[in-house]
Amino acid sequence: MIATAGGMFDRADTPIYFAAGESSAYPRHLLLAVNDLHHRSQELRMVKLLDQGHVILLDSGIFNLTNEHKRATGCTMDEALSLPPDEITGFDRLFDRYVELATRYEDRLWGYIELDQGGRDNKIRTRQRLHDLGLNPIPVYHPLNDGWDYFDELAGQYDRLCFGNVVQANHPTRVRLLHTMWERRRQYPHLWVHVLGLSACEWCLPCPPDSCDSSSWLNSLRYPAVRTESAALRRLGELGHRFLYGVGAHRDEACQTYADVLEHTGMTWGALQAAHVQLGDVPHPPRHDREGELAPS
Repeated sequence: MIATAGGMFDRADTPIYFAAGESSAYPRHLLLAVNDLHHRSQELRMVKLLDQGHVILLDSGIFNLTNEHKRATGCTMDEALSLPPDEITGFDRLFDRYVELATRYEDRLWGYIELDQGGRDNKIRTRQRLHDLGLNPIPVYHPLNDGWDYFDELAGQYDRLCFGNVVQANHPTRVRLLHTMWERRRQYPHLWVHVLGLSACEWCLPCPPDSCDSSSWLNSLRYPAVRTESAALRRLGELGHRFLYGVGAHRDEACQTYADVLEHTGMTWGALQAAHVQLGDVPHPPRHDREGELAPS
């Protein structure tokens, strides 16, 4: 079993809701991407957050890199993600910076996500390059491309994995992905599954990941949209235009408000999951023989 790196990883601290996106204020748990850490000033800001007690998951920045390639070439996101690393402009620069940051801060990070460019075979080759450098990233599994046998392969070799393809999936597909993830996760009691690009929602109770991340907590600051509120992780609807921030509103105060909201959303998730456990509904019950084999295998 390969233990993925990250000195701040605590298996008992679950579930965790990581805040992604650029902000002047963050909750305790956040995800920072390598593409936002190329400059020394940006790295020093990350160090300051670590010194303040924030728990940081380092994202490889591949999602941003493929988005840039998609916009430059006109291909789809899936096509961009499937390209070999040597066909993506900027991959080598990102790889070098990733290795530098992961090596320097490994003991202070919660973990770092592998450079998941180019499909299953390329991911394996790139991950081996990182292993050869003494780095143990969290591997990424893409259910729509990799095949379920690859999930079992990763789950049998690693203590953690990231689960992709959720962020761009429509609602019915997202529910099916989460439910299948949960069913297969039950076979591996040791495994920690982090779902990429998932906002904590009502589906985190019947099909719980161990952690997830999202940038949707900043939507009201990034887009001219009305804020959507929730209770007990369930969306209740929009508050209305009277709750939109007006011109001249203080952005830093708004960022702090949304950071507090995400922090409390994560606490709500944990409290609800604990209540389910008290009633005998554990998050990942072991599979029984009477349930039969999982399909697809």
